[in-house]
Amino acid sequence: MEAEHTARKLVVFCGESAPPSTVEAVEAVAETYPHWRILIVQGNRRRVGAWGYLKGKLRRLLTQPVSYPLELACQVLARLRPRARRSLGGHVRFPTLDEIGRENVEFFSADCIHDRHVMEKVRQFDPWLGLSLAAPILEPMLFETPELGTINVHKSLLPNYRGMPPGFWELFDGAEQTGVSIHWVSESLDAGDIVEQRAIPIPSYATPGSLGPLLDVAATELLLTVLKRLDAGERPRTPQGRAETPTRSRPAWLVARSLRRRLIRRRLGRMAIAGLLRGAAKTVVLWLYVYLWSTLRNLTHRLTGRAHTTVLLYHRVSDDLLDSITVGVEQFVRHLELLKRSYDILDLQEFLDTRSKPRRRPAVVLTFDDGYEDNHVAAVILRRERIPATFFLSTGIVGSDRAFPHDVEKLGRRVPALSWQQVRQMAGWGFRFGIHTAGHVNVGRAPLDQAEAEVRTAMADLRAQLGPAASDRWFAYPHGKQSDITEQVRERLADWGVECCLSAYGGTNRSKFNVLDVRRQGVDCRFGLLALRAAAEGWRVRSQGDRS
Repeated sequence: MEAEHTARKLVVFCGESAPPSTVEAVEAVAETYPHWRILIVQGNRRRVGAWGYLKGKLRRLLTQPVSYPLELACQVLARLRPRARRSLGGHVRFPTLDEIGRENVEFFSADCIHDRHVMEKVRQFDPWLGLSLAAPILEPMLFETPELGTINVHKSLLPNYRGMPPGFWELFDGAEQTGVSIHWVSESLDAGDIVEQRAIPIPSYATPGSLGPLLDVAATELLLTVLKRLDAGERPRTPQGRAETPTRSRPAWLVARSLRRRLIRRRLGRMAIAGLLRGAAKTVVLWLYVYLWSTLRNLTHRLTGRAHTTVLLYHRVSDDLLDSITVGVEQFVRHLELLKRSYDILDLQEFLDTRSKPRRRPAVVLTFDDGYEDNHVAAVILRRERIPATFFLSTGIVGSDRAFPHDVEKLGRRVPALSWQQVRQMAGWGFRFGIHTAGHVNVGRAPLDQAEAEVRTAMADLRAQLGPAASDRWFAYPHGKQSDITEQVRERLADWGVECCLSAYGGTNRSKFNVLDVRRQGVDCRFGLLALRAAAEGWRVRSQGDRS
């Protein structure tokens, strides 16, 4: 117990373009060890100057005469895309490193991480341990300063796949697993003794973009485990063996494109693609609906203040499955990019508060049903984008080993649910939580007394776990079709304490919507960007399995 309360000094080294995962890792350490002092040192290696910069570009052009110009062209086109609209409402915020705002965290920035005044700052701080998070290559005079030395978080299973980017070359080589390694920093790149590792099976339909968030979450979890061991006096050091793969760096644009096309073909090969002509015809219809009819309608509604709001419904964000309640991780990221460019994104509370008020632009609200474990990764992605969302939980399944009935029926197995610890962390990030019955019971088929018990139990569970943060009076009924709730149940909702009831049978909501019949549109793996845009504009899409 004494070691758990020992005040430590931790110095964190990171680069100027630190990714979101660096902020998340520092936040997690600061929260887990509030009695530690943490110094963040941010800076790059020494700048190469204009001539060095040009030489680097010329070198890439000579080694990639076709790929590099295409990459530059794509970067230019990306900058011409419309900017994202502002995200409205909610309390979801994502700080920069200098905005973490915890009393035990100090931030220090420099142009070069190896400048003399940086070294003086680190020596005066007298750190117990150094931590390298997306840092430039550190020189010995810096990483050897802490008492124990410095550890680095590397997102692969060392000694294989040294270099970067995380997950890409594993997918390129067809590996079955990737992982996270925490090792002691040495003069050789990624070659220091291993502290601890964690393997992660590569999901069946993973992409380089989707592996990133999974590795980020796993890296933070493993880092906390390692710090606990070091704080307790352990000093694990396992020499790395001989690497079976070469050290590689960022792939050429054409190489990355070829891998992406290969992975898309694998994904499409699993999905039904027999009706190609029907699919092409549907694409034309959707395009006309989105870019012709909807554009004219939205212009009219903007003048009259009658713009609609679409409440989107997600369930699982995972690359393990392709079914009617799952979207891929990278697919989800692309959905968010489209929604930020094209719509106002509202928090559910703001949507309810602005009922009956004129709306000039179409808006969307994001919701999730059930409470699957992968919703935590979705929340990490949403938080990075500062997008609000509401998660409706089956409270008797969340935090337990119970399976959702529809998973047992369709998959023959359990798909893990969120833990209450994850729920509380997500609530701390600003996300909201409502109820989805206790045991995912169809209230349209259950006896009235059972339906009432399911609703009231879920309310009590959510209040017990989240306290004032619980939106326990918001209810999304399981399965969500019109036939899955009776008029008798709907009439009794107010008596049970329900203030808002959400369905899942499609459609949009005008300004004077019924709070006990809020319409939602389900989203699944079939939804490309055009289909998502059509759904957000009011095109009603039936779910493959009508399961929610």
